[in-house]
Amino acid sequence: MGILGGKAPRSVRYVNVVVILVVGIAVSTAACGGGSSSSDSVQAPTSTVRPLEAAPAPDPSTPDGVAVAALKEIYTWYPARESQGSSLQRAQKWLGPSLIRALDTPPSPNETPGTSLQWAQWAQAGATVRAFAFASDETAPPSADPDHQQYKIGIEQTVVYPDGHNESLPPTTVIATVVRTPSGWRLDGFR
Repeated sequence: MGILGGKAPRSVRYVNVVVILVVGIAVSTAACGGGSSSSDSVQAPTSTVRPLEAAPAPDPSTPDGVAVAALKEIYTWYPARESQGSSLQRAQKWLGPSLIRALDTPPSPNETPGTSLQWAQWAQAGATVRAFAFASDETAPPSADPDHQQYKIGIEQTVVYPDGHNESLPPTTVIATVVRTPSGWRLDGFR
């Protein structure tokens, strides 16, 4: 059963525990101060390892797991080797009928957006945009149709440059709609 319909899957509970631990450590560290009594000492910023990325991947046979897997693929970008918007094609195995129709319908010349300046800069730099997606514990309104479910999915993206430099993009949240198909649960829309 999915996160919103009852007991959370084991992998999601693990992620929740990791998040709580990381937040607790961060709050404790901030409350204790830097440990230096000198008022003119400057502390170098520290980086935090994101244990969430080490958490087990969600089960793609579950509705929320499909939404997470599909959106992770959709929000992972390779600007140097693919055009803007190509990621939907890469996620095709997780897509439902509405998104498949969108893929199969070529956009009109007026609907085809140009490449953004940011995308072009990432492409020139050889950067990759990696996504980390996770299902929220917040409940969505119950669906009258058991074959249609909605989930709130958090997405964090990191631009990774060839020299090892990383840049975090602002996080985003989408509402994912998944549908039951003969092939299993599939992502059928997101906003």
